[in-house]
Amino acid sequence: MDVLTVPALVRGKLGDAGSDGLVMMFAEAHRIGEERLDRRIAEVSASFDRRLAEEISKFRVEMVERMSDLRFDLLKWNFLFWVGQIAAITAILSVMLRDLR
Repeated sequence: MDVLTVPALVRGKLGDAGSDGLVMMFAEAHRIGEERLDRRIAEVSASFDRRLAEEISKFRVEMVERMSDLRFDLLKWNFLFWVGQIAAITAILSVMLRDLR
């Protein structure tokens, strides 16, 4: 922290006691300002953390819902693919076995 000094001209007008009082007043005002700033930063940070946690939880719920939809779609398309594969294999085997008769 920088040391506050009162210029000689001001010290001459105020005197030593007045100059020391002025320095103390500015130091106290600085301390109060820092405390207010720290308190405000803590409030905003807590508010931000709370809102971030809420948004993350909403996002997780939404992702779980979408994942269940995606799993169902994947299973559906896999089933259709397997049915198509069985139909294709059955058709190929029936053509091959027809020539054997």
